Amino acid sequence: MENTDWKRYLFFLTIAFAVFVAYDYFTSSKLAQPQNQTAVVQKQPQSTSTVDVNLYLGSEREKLTPKHFVTVEGKDLTVKIAQEGAKIVSAYDRKFGKQLIESYEKAYNIYPLEILTPSWETTKLINFSRYQCKKENLRVVCRLNKNQISVKKVFTFDQSGYLAKVSIELKGVKDAYLYIGMTPNEEAFYTHIGTIFKFSNGEVLRINTEDLKGATTLHGDIVWSGQEGRYFIKAVKYNTHTAVVFPVSYLQNGETKYVTATAVKIKPSAQVTFLSSPKEYELLKKVDFVEAIDFGILSFLAYPTFLVLYFFHKIFHSWVASIFILTLILKLIFFPLMISSTRSMKKMQELAPKLEELRRKYADDPQRLQQEIVKLYKETGFNPFGGCLPILVQIPIFFALYKVLIVTPDLALEGFLWIPSLAEKDPYFILPILMGLTMIAQSFITPSPNKSQNTVMYIMAAVFTFLFATFPSGLVLYWTLNNIFSILQTWVIYRYLS
Repeated sequence: MENTDWKRYLFFLTIAFAVFVAYDYFTSSKLAQPQNQTAVVQKQPQSTSTVDVNLYLGSEREKLTPKHFVTVEGKDLTVKIAQEGAKIVSAYDRKFGKQLIESYEKAYNIYPLEILTPSWETTKLINFSRYQCKKENLRVVCRLNKNQISVKKVFTFDQSGYLAKVSIELKGVKDAYLYIGMTPNEEAFYTHIGTIFKFSNGEVLRINTEDLKGATTLHGDIVWSGQEGRYFIKAVKYNTHTAVVFPVSYLQNGETKYVTATAVKIKPSAQVTFLSSPKEYELLKKVDFVEAIDFGILSFLAYPTFLVLYFFHKIFHSWVASIFILTLILKLIFFPLMISSTRSMKKMQELAPKLEELRRKYADDPQRLQQEIVKLYKETGFNPFGGCLPILVQIPIFFALYKVLIVTPDLALEGFLWIPSLAEKDPYFILPILMGLTMIAQSFITPSPNKSQNTVMYIMAAVFTFLFATFPSGLVLYWTLNNIFSILQTWVIYRYLS
């Protein structure tokens, strides 16, 4: 492949990436909600399907605010349980500095682990009557006996506070549903935001908020159910055959926004695992929730890429070190291709004078020119496509790593020098500029006999710098390291192997 061709290929890489992002965007939830806003309640949208339970929003529910609480301090999560209803009204993640109970949940006065029934009076009694609660370390026992209805909830939290085993005993209650919560208030950033289910056959169903026309009942062998954001999740692990998804609207800055809420049907005696946490791999793995990490359409590549990064992170306790080692390993694996590519580029430089002579000779006969060029390639044993192989094999890995970096919450906590978070863009755009400079350095170490082709490379370096300016810093770091290793490999090949 001529220098012109492989530089043109960089342009095609840009287009391919844009197509990938567009496809990933339109096949995932497009709901992106600003954070830290005060929600104003609205009436619940009218149901378009028959359901035997309701959220009872826009009713007297909003007036029945809880006043008595029990606080559980986990290592990472501080949980507040309201004695009125024995429900979780606050879950503050100290590690991430985020409240996992959203403003619109508070505005509607509806909270995770409420018990919903077809009757508002029964629902009101169960969720707004004051329970007798007793706390002992990470265990809270709450009891209610009123009007021939008996409810017992036992919460047993793990050390982190993220996981809770919840035992529920109901008497005098028919058709009970356990309310899980509403959609986390996060920016989607090409990931799914909304309802998620896993079925016993391994299928994972993600429901986009905009696809719901009203309250919808789902039937199937459901293993766990929840509401997911980009980094956080509220979910219940409980085998059930019936779940209900509700679209819920709220006003924000005068604009109507929509989220979803989920409830699952439970038996009078139920043992559930409740999870309100970031999507940290080790934590999700404990309860078989790994599929809640949205690796998207390239999961078959992104998941293994993540596992490699995670393996080295456990050893070095640094995502920067993990990205460095992953890049190095990939460059070593594909070094034989790099040798072939560099030799192909060098051969192209040697053939450049003959090609230029053929272009002058057959300037008026394009068909003959092409035939002569092919003939020259055959005589010299030159493969015009050899130069692009290293780039070709990196494209799917690049996309997979991109997906890993935007869905891994731990990366949001790790910075690099002046960059506060590897999951966010470089606030000063220094790293994208360095990346562009390494691209230019590559063109210097493999100079083209045609000066205009080097100019194309400079333009492409500027284009990539601009394109990568808003990418997660971890991805820009990977591509910069990749360029640096490529420069070193090219020098070694030119110096010792060519």
